[in-house]
Amino acid sequence: MRQATEDSYGLKDLQNVILNIAQYVDSLCTQYDINYRLMGGSALGAKRHGGFIPWDDDLDIFMTPTEYEKFREVFNKYGDHKNFSIQELGAANGKVITAKVRLNNSYYEEETIKGWKIHHGVYIDIFILHTCPDNPLLQRWQYFWAKYLIVKGLANKNYRRRKGLAQAIVKAAKILPKRFLLNYGLKQVYKWRDQKTKYFCNFLGKALFKNGKYRYEDFATSKRIPFETISLNVASGLERFLTDRFGDYMKPPTADRIKYEQHASTWNLDPHDYSDRSEEKYLF
Repeated sequence: MRQATEDSYGLKDLQNVILNIAQYVDSLCTQYDINYRLMGGSALGAKRHGGFIPWDDDLDIFMTPTEYEKFREVFNKYGDHKNFSIQELGAANGKVITAKVRLNNSYYEEETIKGWKIHHGVYIDIFILHTCPDNPLLQRWQYFWAKYLIVKGLANKNYRRRKGLAQAIVKAAKILPKRFLLNYGLKQVYKWRDQKTKYFCNFLGKALFKNGKYRYEDFATSKRIPFETISLNVASGLERFLTDRFGDYMKPPTADRIKYEQHASTWNLDPHDYSDRSEEKYLF
């Protein structure tokens, strides 16, 4: 981390560890010619702050399905398994909703899953950047199944941060079997992966339909920009992506929004033995 990076939120030590994970992922991708791009608040932080947003407690990257599958294969064969682990969420027949690269022998508590018997190490998120069809009706179809997978995943986590209609929908989804239509939903989201279209999308995230769809040319290639004391990849059309995603991205959010966006309730960066990484067959 840069010495000048502010620490008014008390997150700098955690961010430094996350940065080390990102540096490892970047080095592996560089060595084996795998592309990725910073996404969401991480891309915004790179542009607006030259690194982490001061209140950000995670780091997110995009990979296309092909890029992620190559990364997973390379990590499984050649990765540093002593220090890092890959954790897949909603896995079915090689497809995933999202994935995480976790730091072994660390602890990062998230309220919604802290009781699960899984690897709870500090992590960076890998979100899959899907090809989006050109047809508006098919876009809505893909969006529907992506949001179904998100809602079902939240229901399985006993998610309670929202109220009203959103929480009612999550409660209703909990009635369904844990993996109900998981494989079918993933197939609908992945369906256009080998086609050439005008758009990529990230419907398997927080973004709604209007700001979860991105121009293909903005993400087809990447560029390097400074991030704290290292350089990381961002989309070549970074500024247009940030505008599509956030609107006036140079304007900071409200205090309530900052609190909502944060993930961790506590963490432990001491090298104690957090080696119990037993998981359910699928984390979903």
